[in-house]
Amino acid sequence: MAEDIKCLTESRMRAMEIIKQKMVEMKNQNEKLTSENADLSDRVQTLSKSYEELIIENENLAKELKELTKSSQNTEDELTARINILKEDLHEADKRADNSERQVVYLLKRVQQQEDLVAAYMEDYKGTGQFIDDSMNELIDI
Repeated sequence: MAEDIKCLTESRMRAMEIIKQKMVEMKNQNEKLTSENADLSDRVQTLSKSYEELIIENENLAKELKELTKSSQNTEDELTARINILKEDLHEADKRADNSERQVVYLLKRVQQQEDLVAAYMEDYKGTGQFIDDSMNELIDI
């Protein structure tokens, strides 16, 4: 019986040693997992913060894009209006150019008529001038 008690005591001691060893292993594993959990928690917080920053940046970029789109539309509208004004100005300039061209043609015709009239007067003057010269010569001869 003493032998049995001794065996049981030794078994109990070994079991206690194994339990103690397992408790140390579990404690170490728990500390390791706690440390990993803390690291993962820090990473999650960092990623959450980065995610929130990205959301804010995305919202800001969306606002900027909206403003640029609006600005672009305004610029496009302004350019379209300016092009329309320039087209109207060009049309008016074309009208004035056509009127000026007609006036130039009219004035050229008038100049031609005046030149023809002057040429006719000159022809008449030559005849009259010759008559006057002849008459003067006759008077001188008398």
